[in-house]
Amino acid sequence: MRYLFLLLVILVSCENRSFESDKRQLIAKDQIRRKLHGAHSFDITAFKQDTLQSYSDTTLKYPLRYTLDFVYTDSSGQVQNKKGIVLFTPDGKSVLKTQIVGQD
Repeated sequence: MRYLFLLLVILVSCENRSFESDKRQLIAKDQIRRKLHGAHSFDITAFKQDTLQSYSDTTLKYPLRYTLDFVYTDSSGQVQNKKGIVLFTPDGKSVLKTQIVGQD
């Protein structure tokens, strides 16, 4: 019984961390979509998560950066390839900045 409880605790704690990362990814996607006006057929083609070692605001250490490559059709019918960057606070609970840049 003790081993079953220990196994259950391990499984729940592992899933919780994974869920938080997935939740931030969905928030990042929503933040990017809000910046696109009149866009449809939105699709993420690549995703990357990393921790910044430095940030312009020196009071924050190690903010989380989510980078999404995406494709969408704009309001004029043109297919666009872009990159979105969403910065989160180090605890991952708040968005600091959302930016869309042209694809290289």
